[in-house]
Amino acid sequence: MHKEGGHIVETPVEARAGFLDRPTLAVLIISTSVIVVLFALIYTGFFTR
Repeated sequence: MHKEGGHIVETPVEARAGFLDRPTLAVLIISTSVIVVLFALIYTGFFTR
């Protein structure tokens, strides 16, 4: 982080205070997959009878 012309300038990583890496992507994919499976189970439980 540095100042240019009275404004603070940050890199994209500094601005979002983190980084997007493989563990973050894995958690996103796994959690989304679990939700899709749960919705499919709920759907089959309620609407296939």
